[in-house]
Amino acid sequence: MGKLMERDNTGRTTMLTRVRASFAESLQEKKASKADPTKLSHAANFIIERDSPDFESNKAAVVAALQNTCKEAKRSENWWKQLFDDDPKQLAFRKGERFKDKNGEIYKGYENNLIVVGKGPKAGAERPSKLLDRYKRPIEVNDINDVIYNGTMCDVVISWYYTDKHGPARITCSIEAVRSWQEGERLGGGGIYVDEDDFDTIEGDDDGFDSPPKTQTSSSTSLLDF
Repeated sequence: MGKLMERDNTGRTTMLTRVRASFAESLQEKKASKADPTKLSHAANFIIERDSPDFESNKAAVVAALQNTCKEAKRSENWWKQLFDDDPKQLAFRKGERFKDKNGEIYKGYENNLIVVGKGPKAGAERPSKLLDRYKRPIEVNDINDVIYNGTMCDVVISWYYTDKHGPARITCSIEAVRSWQEGERLGGGGIYVDEDDFDTIEGDDDGFDSPPKTQTSSSTSLLDF
């Protein structure tokens, strides 16, 4: 279940569980964003699915972290909600319906869900400190896109930050660590210390997926009810 990371005493870092990776190709090699085609970065979106058993705990963890971020910035603790409703591009937490392709169609898997828009540490200049496979083993760089593919379920550690540098006041976030479940249908289209034991063991596998193989060489407007 989603939670605030106790290790981070600022209250701005969350562990989100059972979220779905999207636009994660640049975790392997930096890519340009639509917002700034001249700047390459490591980045990914994570879909908090409404029908997930962890939806409420993930949402609560993000809201708590955003409130703590606002208080640290000496803003009202619910200032983030103003951005969420009125200026979503300045918040790294948005309704899925905000994301549309050039034809005006909502991205596959985004409708009725909540989205975290993240970059690696140092505004995407670095990869997340830990990229792990199902068994909590580090992923080789050349294998990142095969393990953390678009659509796979993930557990992810996210740190939230307030900034007003080089633009309007906003809340962004840094992807600190990702653990891929290596499950799920493929979709088209600064850091804190994180230990492998922060990620829970995946249970319920008949084939012993908790350990490595022995031979391995409703409507969108009701999403937030406050």
